[in-house]
Amino acid sequence: MLSGFPDGYFDWVYIDGNHLYEYVTKDLYLSLKKVKTGGLITGDDYMDGGWWDGGAKKAVDEFKRNPEVDLIELQNHQYVFRKK
Repeated sequence: MLSGFPDGYFDWVYIDGNHLYEYVTKDLYLSLKKVKTGGLITGDDYMDGGWWDGGAKKAVDEFKRNPEVDLIELQNHQYVFRKK
């Protein structure tokens, strides 16, 4: 559904979909396109284990190395990035 919105449309996005690595990775990069500069990309279940076998954590750990975002918060299994 997110892909149907124009790029730079949202002030923030909260990701809570399929927690498997490939889906979280896709959601993070799609959100990066859809969020305005200065906007937030947020989500949950940043943790090892679960039925998703830590996929959300792995995807977020890789995404935080992206030079287009700053990691603002990582607490209580939640993450918050700001798009530069």
